[in-house]
Parts: sequence; C-alpha cells; structure tokens
Amino acid sequence: MLNRSLKKQSNDDQEEEGGWILTFSDMMTLLLAFFVLLYSMSKIDTDKYQGIVESLKSTLTGAVTTEKPQGHIIQDTDLKVEAENIENLNNVLEKEMKDILNQINEFIAVNNLSSKINAFSNQDGVVVKIADDVLFNSGEAEFNPDSKVLLNYLVELVHRFPYPIRVEGHTDNRPINTDKFPSNWELSTIRACNVIRYFIEKGLNPRLFSAEGFAEFRPIGDNNTDSGRSKNRRVELIYKKERIMDIFRGNN
Repeated sequence: MLNRSLKKQSNDDQEEEGGWILTFSDMMTLLLAFFVLLYSMSKIDTDKYQGIVESLKSTLTGAVTTEKPQGHIIQDTDLKVEAENIENLNNVLEKEMKDILNQINEFIAVNNLSSKINAFSNQDGVVVKIADDVLFNSGEAEFNPDSKVLLNYLVELVHRFPYPIRVEGHTDNRPINTDKFPSNWELSTIRACNVIRYFIEKGLNPRLFSAEGFAEFRPIGDNNTDSGRSKNRRVELIYKKERIMDIFRGNN
C-alpha cells in the first residue's frame, strides 16, 4: 500500500517536471519568434531610412554623389557671394562719399565760403574743416548769428546721409584762462559738443555723433603766424568710412 502510494507520488512529480519543461520551451519559442519579428521590422525601417537619405542627398546636391566635393562647392560659392557682397558694399560706400562731398562743395561754392570751409575725401572718409569764426566769436563757444545758415545746412545734410559723424574741436596755441574755459582743452571740447547739441535739438539721432577736443595739439598751420593760427582754430566734421561700412554690414 505504502509502495503504491510512493510510486503514485513519484509519477506525479515527473509529470509536474515535464510540464514545466514544456512551458519553458513554449516560452522560448515565442520569444525567439518575437525577436525575429523585431529584427525584420528593424531591417525594414533601416532600408526605408537609407532610401529616404539617398533621395534627399540626390535632391539637395544635384546628383553630386560624394560628400567632400560638395563641401568644397558650397565653400567656394559662399566665398564668392561674400566677395561680391563686400564689393557691392564698397561701391555703395564710395557713391555715398562722393554724393556727400559734392553736396558740401556745392554749398561752399554757392555761399562763397571757400576761404572758410574746406571739404575733401581721404582714406578715412569725408572731412569738412570749418574756420572757427564761421561759427563762434573769438574765445567763445556760443554760436554767432551768422553760423545758423551753415548749421542748418549741415542738419539737412545729415538727414539725407544719416551716418556716424565725429566732431572735433581745435584751437591755436595761444593760452586761454577764463571761468568758462580754464584751458584750450575746455574751449575745443565744448565747441565740438555745442555743434552736436545743435544737431540733436534739430531732431537728429544722438547715436550718430561723437565729440573730441584736441586743444592746440593737432595743428595744420604754423602757430608762429597769424594765418597759421587762423587755420588751426577750426571745427572738423568727419564722416568715417569704417563706421559707415559697419552700418552697411549690420554691425552697430
């Protein structure tokens, strides 16, 4: 009886072990099928992706098949376009400089001011040298009554050509020592600032202007003569090529 019971239990254990093996085998088969399916899907996606890439390359490169030459073509084209842009900017700049200079010289001729105002172009840009007595009385920084004709013309000019301008004040070497102007530094600087203030009061953009005073230390004439000292007492307006080119390029 006992032997029969033990035998039955042994048979039951074997059946349970066999069932576990069958279940594990089925699971492995399913997993294998699942991974095969994933691989096939992955293979299809890769093929599709490769086809899309090749299609885009063909469209974008115009049937250029190698990547390196295409890179060189783009680089050469970019350099050519950049060179053309720079040349165009230079041409526009030169035209603007000529127009500014021509209009100033026309004003000088019409108003018989050639002995008082000198306008010319150089490597820096357009320079306008104005004798101090056209704008100021001797030793003063307030405008004299006759100055408004020139100042108002300059306002109109800057309206037409709204580019950066540096305004410089210069004196001769004769010393000054007053409550307003302890030295020529103050006189030259305040004169330049007053010109800019007039422009701003007439509605011009303050960002266009900068002021500098050089006292007697940038002479263009001989300070030992009356005529030389007269040349040295001046205000200069300078349209700077470099600053205008920065604006053309969009570098404010």
